[in-house]
Amino acid sequence: MAASLKLPALTLFKSSFKTLDIQFPPCLYALNKSVGNFSYSGICHDIITWISQQFQMELIYVPVNDSDVIQHGIIPALIKQITKQEVDMIPFAFVITPTLMLLMDFTIPLTVEDYHLLQPYPKEESHLTACLRPFSFTVWLLFLLSIGTVIVFMALLTRCYPPLNKSINFTRALNDQTIYVMTVITGQGSYISDKAKFSLRLVAGLWCLMMVIVVNAYTGTLRSYMVMPKLNPIINTLTELAASSQTKMTVNFEMGKARMFLEATSGPYKVIGDSLRNHPELLVKGDSIEAMNNVLQRGATYFANFSIVKYLIALDMKTHTKCRMTYSDPIPFIEYYSMGLRKNSRHNWIINHDLQYLQESGLLAYWIKQRTSNVEKCKVGMSKPSGKMISLTLVDLSSAFVLLSIGIGLSLLVFFFEKIAFYK
Repeated sequence: MAASLKLPALTLFKSSFKTLDIQFPPCLYALNKSVGNFSYSGICHDIITWISQQFQMELIYVPVNDSDVIQHGIIPALIKQITKQEVDMIPFAFVITPTLMLLMDFTIPLTVEDYHLLQPYPKEESHLTACLRPFSFTVWLLFLLSIGTVIVFMALLTRCYPPLNKSINFTRALNDQTIYVMTVITGQGSYISDKAKFSLRLVAGLWCLMMVIVVNAYTGTLRSYMVMPKLNPIINTLTELAASSQTKMTVNFEMGKARMFLEATSGPYKVIGDSLRNHPELLVKGDSIEAMNNVLQRGATYFANFSIVKYLIALDMKTHTKCRMTYSDPIPFIEYYSMGLRKNSRHNWIINHDLQYLQESGLLAYWIKQRTSNVEKCKVGMSKPSGKMISLTLVDLSSAFVLLSIGIGLSLLVFFFEKIAFYK
């Protein structure tokens, strides 16, 4: 039977264990091992299991009323159950608000979470432009202008001061100096007579000196641009997300984060809120798995705390060797998370005392690390280069072969024009 997207509540009484078919990952979720046989997982399950062992009590999961969930939503259903004193504790990451404090007590803050933007892993830029990337557009522009300027200037000097007192027309001089300039650029070497005027040899010498710098700078960085992948930029702020036409936000409709955008009246938050109203399929009502599917299938960006972001990446890495998602730098938005306790229960102070020990011992951080190990490699810019030499592949050198193909095509075109001119 498919698991419904609801969260169970917890009670600590000695009685038989009750199975259930509800989940709310990554906090707590049920795994159907066989017909009628469930096991539970999640960081919240680790915490409440540890607490029950400290109390030496048997753990009992009590299902949330289905009709309450359908009618009011998951969080109001949880609150209703604990206010009726049917449970002692709710294993859920609550953000404490004055309204909730009137209805139930809370544990000490278990985590302090930054928010991040979970998004599809960026695609690599095409290797066809690798031969152009070592220089910026302005450098290439000035380089081409300098080539033309040097050719024309040297041709004028050759026309005005031809060697051996022979007359040379400007077209011939232009052709000779073009060959000279290009051979210097390609490192093939060329020759200028020592009988040429000093002004011409001075320009040629300065051009050779400049090409030593430019060519070595180009060749020194060309391999890195061929081998090291260059990724398209990712979204790192909410302002960038609001301005982006490539991706939209997806967010949990039942959490307060959705209202933060939907109720905004100006700025980037309003732009994101308008986007959510125009794309209601990106308003998730349920667990974070649906949001992850929006990221992978619709190219959306999920606004969530760091624990959920790491969990979803780790979950996807179990079935895919390559990273399919990445996350942004921290968004300037931080929240404290606590579990819910029954109002004025005599167990509350003992639970908080044990949770403080759990936190200070580092065991809680260890559990989180165990469930989200190795996700840092999916952060753009965090992957380390290999320590061994890597052979260049055809993809790496594709720009060079494309350049050769363009040259052959232009040569054939000129050849046909020359033939046409010859026959005419």
